[in-house]
Amino acid sequence: MKKISRNIFYQGRNLFGDKTLIFWSIIYPLIMAIFFYTAFSGIMNMELESIAIGISKDNPIRYILEEIEIVDVYSMKDVEAKEKLEDEEIVGFIDGDLNLLVKKSGINQSIIKEILDQIKQMEKLNVAMDRFDYSANYIQNKNQRADTIIIIFYSLIAMVSTYGIFSGIETVSLMQANLSNVGKRLNATPLKKKDFLLAGIAVALFINMLSNAILLIFIKYVLKLNLFTEMLYSGIFIILGNLFGVGLGILIGASSKKSANAKTILGILITLVLSFLSGMMSTDIKIMLDKKVPLLGKVNPISIITNNLYKINLLANTKNAMGGITILGIYCLILIFLSYGFLRGKTYDSI
Repeated sequence: MKKISRNIFYQGRNLFGDKTLIFWSIIYPLIMAIFFYTAFSGIMNMELESIAIGISKDNPIRYILEEIEIVDVYSMKDVEAKEKLEDEEIVGFIDGDLNLLVKKSGINQSIIKEILDQIKQMEKLNVAMDRFDYSANYIQNKNQRADTIIIIFYSLIAMVSTYGIFSGIETVSLMQANLSNVGKRLNATPLKKKDFLLAGIAVALFINMLSNAILLIFIKYVLKLNLFTEMLYSGIFIILGNLFGVGLGILIGASSKKSANAKTILGILITLVLSFLSGMMSTDIKIMLDKKVPLLGKVNPISIITNNLYKINLLANTKNAMGGITILGIYCLILIFLSYGFLRGKTYDSI
């Protein structure tokens, strides 16, 4: 235990002095969070304003539209409507045949079209419009909101939780005689690689979890986004993400003969690809993959973390959380044992 503690101290001092590692582990995630927040803040803070609609005076659906809160209805003639559309005083005009005239496409125009389509459907179903209660809510919503922007932030957190990959690569570099002076000393002495590896995993986990904590505090108190309602399961998935990242980093470092920089670039590419497939860049990609290749979302570790963070925090659903925890746990064990196998069997002709 004393040897491991000493190894933890020296490895920690070495890793905290690595400016490249500090950038990728702590600074880069904050930059990404600011970028996403800036890019999507307009959508996140968007509020619906009243929509000005023109309508012919004798139009039978006029009184229906007047019952809808977000719509302001103005009676006018067809000629007058064209002028107001050109001047953008109204968003759309509905004539006597329930045709919608617009100058351009947009969110408000889409809302008007949706309202008009529903009215037409009621007519086809022979529902008496004067007896229909437009204020009644016939659907009870049991789920919390489904915000695609929040999903992107969950994917960002999942990606950052795997950034222990950089600490893992650095830990293995310290153990290899062809990459560091520490590695030369380690391989020339009877010191056990197992103790050094365990110490490296502990340090890598601490550094990356520290960076995770900084990111989460930044998101909550600076960006003012409250992402978590279930802390226990969320914490478990984030910790497993950290352990997976460290294990993957150690495996990359132990199995490859490339330089430390080349291994770091490989680690960045892997995390970016897995994050892209989990929906970090666009939720449309995630939806498409879930429909066409559903197995991919079930085996992609970042997708597993993202999906479960979404389910347990937004949908309050922890039913399948143990399945995700089990898969991530198996990944971590496989990565660590494979890494140890590579390191144990590595020898050098000369040091």
